[in-house]
Amino acid sequence: MTSLRLKPATRTQLQRAAKLHRREQRTRHGQFLVEGPQSVREVLAFAPEVVRDLYVSEGAFESYPEIRELAAGTGVWTHSIDDDELRDLSGDAQGFVVVADVPVQKGAAELLAEAPLAIAAVGASDPGNVGSIVRSADAAGASAVLLTKGCAEVTAPKVVRSTVGSLFHVPAATNLNLEDIIDAAHAAGMQVLAAEGSGEWDLPALVQSAYGAGVAGGPDLTRPTLWVVGNEAHGFDGVDISRVDAQVAIPLYGQAESLNVAVAASICLYTTAMAQQSIG
Repeated sequence: MTSLRLKPATRTQLQRAAKLHRREQRTRHGQFLVEGPQSVREVLAFAPEVVRDLYVSEGAFESYPEIRELAAGTGVWTHSIDDDELRDLSGDAQGFVVVADVPVQKGAAELLAEAPLAIAAVGASDPGNVGSIVRSADAAGASAVLLTKGCAEVTAPKVVRSTVGSLFHVPAATNLNLEDIIDAAHAAGMQVLAAEGSGEWDLPALVQSAYGAGVAGGPDLTRPTLWVVGNEAHGFDGVDISRVDAQVAIPLYGQAESLNVAVAASICLYTTAMAQQSIG
């Protein structure tokens, strides 16, 4: 069995790590927290180069031996701390916390080059929703998540926890301009579709067309596609989406006034992914 790279944690080190719950500290140090066994396992497996330190409570490796193997195999600095110290560091650790470097962000043009599917969120300010969008994008096989200014910070602890490790599978770029995102998508040969309740196209009609039924002439879901979703409460109010190729409505068959933005994003992503998979 490969040995762990063990080192005692200093009080200063633990205090500095705990401060990363605050945005200004994450920005100052270019670091963020990854909490919980699922997310820690994924960052060790898929992005070990960003891991600075792994903090583990006593006995945690016994429950998750695969994390021990990953920590030993990647050679990350591992610090065994007691339960009280871990609680001070994170209330959501479940035995494991990683301090990671914020990765260098790629631009929209690089992320969308040759991308079959991606999603952009405009003003999505709820951390749980942003995390869920990243997770759904990962599950649907999307190539990137693009977040405009005003979206929740992707390295905020609640966002990272909500992705349940998907943040280390699919790249997410933040603080972008919607116009630049649309330009990059068009340059990459993608169609840009906005999920809008009053859209001129209904999603079921596009599904039927993609599978060879219904009326043709609308957006083709089998093509490379960038979906754009709006703010949780206000949609695209005050946002110029005139440059998208089409606005598409998800029908509501019950009495709900609207869909949660993360749910809408998931529907759009999965509908498109299934249409694209159907043509091989």
